[in-house]
Order: sequence, then C-alpha cells, then structure tokens
Amino acid sequence: MTRNDVARLAGTSPAVVSYVINNGPRPVSESARQRVLDAIKQLGYRPNAVARSLRSRRSWTIGVIASDSAGGKSPFFGQFTRACEEVAWQRGYSVLFGNSAEDPARAEGYVMRFLERQVDGLVLMRVPVSADQAEEMRGRVPVVTIDHAAPPFFSRLAVDDEEGGYQATRHLLEHGHRRIGFVGGPLDITPVRLRAAGWRRALQEAGAGLTADLAEEGELVEVGELSLEGGYEAALRLLSSPSRPTALFASIDGQAIGAMRAAADLGLRVPGDVAVVGFDGAREAAYTVPGLSTISQPIDEMARHATETLVGAIESEGVEPVTKIFSATLVTRGSCGCPEPRLHR
Repeated sequence: MTRNDVARLAGTSPAVVSYVINNGPRPVSESARQRVLDAIKQLGYRPNAVARSLRSRRSWTIGVIASDSAGGKSPFFGQFTRACEEVAWQRGYSVLFGNSAEDPARAEGYVMRFLERQVDGLVLMRVPVSADQAEEMRGRVPVVTIDHAAPPFFSRLAVDDEEGGYQATRHLLEHGHRRIGFVGGPLDITPVRLRAAGWRRALQEAGAGLTADLAEEGELVEVGELSLEGGYEAALRLLSSPSRPTALFASIDGQAIGAMRAAADLGLRVPGDVAVVGFDGAREAAYTVPGLSTISQPIDEMARHATETLVGAIESEGVEPVTKIFSATLVTRGSCGCPEPRLHR
C-alpha cells in the first residue's frame, strides 16, 4: 500500500495524507484528518521511515542527554525529559535519551553515538563538552544546552540558581533563623555552586559573617550525592552537631526530603526544631508531611522552550542561537513554618 492508495480511499490528495502523517507543516481539517486516519487503518498502511528521511534529509529524531550523577534519583531530569518528549512528539519527532552520569567520557560517547544515528538536533542537560566536540556539533546539528555555560553558537537556557538560593535563605531568615545550614551536592556542579552562592549572599547580608571559602563552613555545610540518600546522610551529619543549624536549605528537593527523614530519625520535628527548604519544584514536594517548601523551577516551561527552540533551528536554517534565563519561584508549605496548604478541598 502506498500514500496514493490512502489518498484515493480518503478522497484527499497525497499531500494531505503527508500533512496528517507528519503533523504538518500545513493544517488539516478534523474531518479530512479522520478520513485519512480511517483509510490508513483500513489499508494497513505503514509509512516508510527510511524513504521519508531520504526525502526530507532528516531522521525526525532528537537526542536528549542528561548528566544525572545520582543515576536517575533526581526528579528534575525525569520531569524535564518527559516534557521534552511530549513536545517533540507533537512536532513529529522521536527522542533518544542518554545519561552521562557526570562522566565526560560517557558524555562524549553519547554525543558521538547520537550523531552517528544522524539525530537532527541535541538537548544537553548540564553536559559539559570539549571545544573540539563543540566544533564538531556546530557543523552538523543545532544544540540547546540547559546550563549556565555553553559555547556562543549553542542556544542556552538556565534558571537563575543564585537568586533561587538567595530567596530560599532570605525566607528562612524572615522566619527568625540565623544558623541556616546548606545541604549540597558536589560543588563542582555549576547549579549547586550557584545555589550555595545565593545562600551565602543572604547570610552575609544578614550579618552572619561567613568566610570567603565555602569549604571552611564545616558547621553549616555538608556535601553529598544529589539524591534522597545523599541528603539524608549530609543532614545527619549537620543535625548531629552540638551547635546544629535550626534550618536547612538543600540544593535539590530530593536532598531536602532526605534531610526531613534524617531530622525525624534524630527525634527532631520539622519545622519546630529544624525548618527545611528545597530547590526544584518536584511534584513529590507537595506530598511530604509536612509539605516541602521549595524554590520551584518552571521545569515544563523550560523543557517546552528548549524543544521548540531546537525544532525551530532544525526546520529553519540560519536561526541565531538564543539565551534565556528563567526565574524561580518560592513555594511555601509547612516545612519552613508557613501554613500548610491542603491538596484536596
């Protein structure tokens, strides 16, 4: 069966059949679309993907590479990738996904494998690339990075991590806390370092007298894996100190949830004995008891923007790269001492 057979049965042109199969580029009335879909089903027609790629000079595939050092334990990457896939599907593209796990060699391997599979573009989520590899991608596919640092010929999206860390800490200061600990991931990860910088700036403005070196803040800083387990272990160390903090700001929501469990295991009440604020806006944050206050990233909006930017660059040659920094929003719940909202009315 061919596309012409489908068109004859549906009473349309082959071009209309193509628009239905490819979700564009031109709109099709709902009645014509349904006739085409019914004809496809009746005839058992299956489009030839290889022929389609040869005609369009595209693979209709994009690659998404994350850098989740915790091996899928951070909800940010899963939510972001799912939103990317949804937009790509709506635009007629499939998604290949890889996790570099903060390993430069693995990241390079994924980039090369995806290029070998002739993906039409790449989304790199906090994946550093070498100058040589960046140049190779520059000549072959458009790239959108989700990071604060990227070559000037890549599109770059990021959230204002430092301002988010500042907001979280200022909010805890407004609740009367002065010893506010930081539960962080590895400080060589740019978003973690920037969130810690916001935490430090807020405490310095409040007259906490922090030193210039974050590593010296032994009584207020503990670093662990960006995961529930990492947050739990780091918070246990901080909260077991005789001069323990009365509040914690965690670099991701997963660590914050782990910190809440650590407080419970030590017999401490949240927020009565220790207040907790996270960062990400993960869906899980609303379901802890008490609910987790968090700096919420517009994850779905960022993912949509990244995918639309990439598809636009794929389908329109010569598009200039874009840079966009998204704002993060404080969402208050019971873990910081604010009133606990109800999920169901």
